[in-house]
Amino acid sequence: MSKLHRRDRERIQLNRLLVQLPSLQEEFPDPADFWPAFAGLADLIVDASVPDDCDWIACQIDAMLEARGLLVR
Repeated sequence: MSKLHRRDRERIQLNRLLVQLPSLQEEFPDPADFWPAFAGLADLIVDASVPDDCDWIACQIDAMLEARGLLVR
């Protein structure tokens, strides 16, 4: 699979995760519950990627968390 097709697939997965964030926050209002649930979903994306894409995926995940006020830099 070409890098372009991999990134398209990863973008779709990341967008799905982004869409799930509000319901995850509602379902798991306690951070001690939210973070493991979120990490489990994010790990599925990272684990399915090739090593060259891991940093890019991590940056995308950080950006989505930062946009929702869940990650403060």
